[in-house]
Amino acid sequence: MTRMNRLLVLVVLSLLPLWALAQDGLAWDQLSDEQRQLLAPFEQNWGGLPPKRQRDLLRGAERWQRMSPDERTQAQQRAQEWRERSPEQQAQIRERFERFRDLDPDEQRALRDRFSDFQRMPEERRRQLREQFRNRPPGGFRQGPPPPGGMPPPDGVMPPPPGGPAGESPR
Repeated sequence: MTRMNRLLVLVVLSLLPLWALAQDGLAWDQLSDEQRQLLAPFEQNWGGLPPKRQRDLLRGAERWQRMSPDERTQAQQRAQEWRERSPEQQAQIRERFERFRDLDPDEQRALRDRFSDFQRMPEERRRQLREQFRNRPPGGFRQGPPPPGGMPPPDGVMPPPPGGPAGESPR
């Protein structure tokens, strides 16, 4: 058997447990002690959860196990912040995330780069830009109708970072 065939067999064999889970789900008593401990809040409903939800929870438990204590603390804080948001805020965030996922990779990269630029700015400049963004006219900084899908291109998300050509106004 060639090396490539052996590798393929190993990959297929390693995916069989996930395939079985995808078909029927996994019984609570088939979970490891550590998995049951982490997923204890779901014990009563585990058998009624769709297999995809069970897989997602198991993947989350695996990620949790690999996290450092600091990463776990940060994850708990973010989860708490999420729970404190209103349902409307959560829906708005989900919608923005979906719109972002629908962008092509170059647009996603441009948005990430602009966000990184924003994060590197001094706090006072970020505060000014946030205030300017909140007080923008209806339709944002762009001229003309909004693009299809309602999401402005990366250069319309916020004014350019400081250091651009003098006298350049926000888009």
